[in-house]
Amino acid sequence: GGSAFMAAAGAEDFSAEGTKNVLLCGPHRAGKTSILQVVFEKKSPHETLFLEPTAKPEPALVNRNALMRFQVMDYPGSHVFEDSADPMVFSRTGVVVFVIDAQEEPYTEAIAQAKKVIEFSHRINPKISYDILIHKIDGDQFMSDEYKVEVQQEIKAKLMEDIQDKIDAQFNFHCTSIYDHTIFEAFSKIVQKLIPQLHVLEQCLDYLITNSRMERAYLFDAVSKIYIASDPQPVDLQSYELCSDMIDVVIDVSCIYGMSQDGTTNYTGSSDSKSSCIIHLNNGNLLYLREVDCCLALVCILREENFDRQHLLDYNIKVFKDALQQIFSVSDRPASSFVSTP
Repeated sequence: GGSAFMAAAGAEDFSAEGTKNVLLCGPHRAGKTSILQVVFEKKSPHETLFLEPTAKPEPALVNRNALMRFQVMDYPGSHVFEDSADPMVFSRTGVVVFVIDAQEEPYTEAIAQAKKVIEFSHRINPKISYDILIHKIDGDQFMSDEYKVEVQQEIKAKLMEDIQDKIDAQFNFHCTSIYDHTIFEAFSKIVQKLIPQLHVLEQCLDYLITNSRMERAYLFDAVSKIYIASDPQPVDLQSYELCSDMIDVVIDVSCIYGMSQDGTTNYTGSSDSKSSCIIHLNNGNLLYLREVDCCLALVCILREENFDRQHLLDYNIKVFKDALQQIFSVSDRPASSFVSTP
């Protein structure tokens, strides 16, 4: 029932001015719908093992706040993109995500299909960027990191050999699995491309950690555990995993205890600024979570000795929240940066 509702809800919104699209493409049974359900619908990976094949393009709307507002289009593996039906879709698309099943060697057919989609979409909208997910790296053969890198390099070399001279676009490659944090980390990078104010957000987080003696700061979508922005230091997967797990703990606890007045569970957390949580780690660091807007959580990593003046820290976070509200007011204007005019 859920996907039918999303298809109905998506149909009229799909043409809405400024709605940015993420297109999810790839061969049959590559894992596209599972990715969509695990990342955006909070399904557990095991719940997606026996999904029916996707029969037609399914739109899924994500609309939580001014930064998390876009649509993911899940295309069946059999879909052939044609000039008659698809140009409108691509003209409103920010990112094409192509999923390749890493366990389906050789990758000849998947790569040929990816080239077709890339060439077709780039002709319509040269602003589109491409993320290739080398997916299902959870099999026994992928235990060694060297093998993952090898497979990624092989797919990248075969895909780029024909198109890099013809197509001037941004390509990113990710090794992913729905059984760990890699798919969320990849989608964090993908969603960030849809946020025109990303640079400003990163600057605000940079000011925050500098003035508050923090180690790291992430701005999370609390529902999907995608980080919308982080301070400008390179992201290390371990700190991202810690923050992501903390959000799970907070949401699980608020599901148990955070009943709203009408008796329903407020599982996305309230948007009031009082929602906060502190977790002490055994390495002298602590994690500090503050909810800063509807479904948006700020998670900071700092040394315990730098948490001595919490009132100053909270004041700086309030300044960050005020800046966020200003960014939101700009975001609420129609976004035309991803709509290419014919």
